[in-house]
Amino acid sequence: MTLDIDIGSIITDLSSFEYIEYAVALLIILLTIAVAKLIFYIFETYARRLTSNTKTKLDDLIIETIKKPIYLIILLVGTYFALSYIKFPWLFQFEILLKIVAVIIGTWVLIILFKRLIKDYGHELTKKTETRVDDVVVPVVERIGGVVIAIIGILIILDILEIEITPMLAGMGIAGLAVALAAQETLSNMFSGVYLLVDHPVKIGERIILDSGELCEVKDIGLRSTKLYNVVEHTMIFIPNEVLAKSKIVNISAPDIRLKVRFPIGVAYGTDVRKVRKILFEIAEEAPDVLNDPEPIVVFREFGDSSLNLLLILWIGDIKKKFDVIDYVNQRIDDRFKEEGIEIPFPIRTLYMPDIKEKRSLDFGE
Repeated sequence: MTLDIDIGSIITDLSSFEYIEYAVALLIILLTIAVAKLIFYIFETYARRLTSNTKTKLDDLIIETIKKPIYLIILLVGTYFALSYIKFPWLFQFEILLKIVAVIIGTWVLIILFKRLIKDYGHELTKKTETRVDDVVVPVVERIGGVVIAIIGILIILDILEIEITPMLAGMGIAGLAVALAAQETLSNMFSGVYLLVDHPVKIGERIILDSGELCEVKDIGLRSTKLYNVVEHTMIFIPNEVLAKSKIVNISAPDIRLKVRFPIGVAYGTDVRKVRKILFEIAEEAPDVLNDPEPIVVFREFGDSSLNLLLILWIGDIKKKFDVIDYVNQRIDDRFKEEGIEIPFPIRTLYMPDIKEKRSLDFGE
């Protein structure tokens, strides 16, 4: 008994087998998975090993961010070829879906990469700089950058779906203009905040005097408002940056923390001015927190209406001691003047009135 095998007919029969195309498609998918795993392994070992030898962290950041998305994209591309091999009826729709998924993955990768770059480099850079502009601007750029990348990704997807985006862009422009007009005050405060941070009229920790006369310490400068501590009232004041930028600010912490304190003093006419000057110098010498350089100054200013007016000028090394020094010096002046019998006169006004009877005779013609 002989067995005749026709190899050519067997191959023909196999090629006509209705499920052979699905088998090839499955093989393509399996090969795709193998290639994806191989590339993922290369990223995990060799690429990581190469990037670990470099000084910068940028390459490590890129490899860490893109390895999983690349793995997923390879799987999707392999699936597309497998479906095209079996002539999948909705292949065109799958191709569109594949493009959309690729755009979504790419957008996601860019957002993650952008935020990681800001986090690893932007925030690290802000710690090394003395200015606070980057401390405020970097978080804003981080948020706005992510939104811009997402919007670009959405516009690309709409273009893939053949949706006309020109009217949408025009509408977004009009909407943006409307939002800008509605948020004009907020934007003005933001720009004023950047101005305060860049121009440095005041810095955090400095003490200023507002137009209202309030003595405040700058606690924080934000993009919308500035937080001030009222030293006298022990309260917090929040001032919009636009208002603060347009106000006259007296920075008593500049050019340094030293402060000149003035004491106007009036004594009665007939008082020995030299004796008064000597007493004031003695009080200045014994006063705590008063600097010897520059030295205290006593100036005989003028002959007033009811007093001889002098001016004592002291320098203190710390503006936080201002009220303590004022309290001490004023108390000592009062004590010493009482001990020495020096009079601090009240304001005197002399009024000359015409004789009432004569005035009346003039009024009535008498």
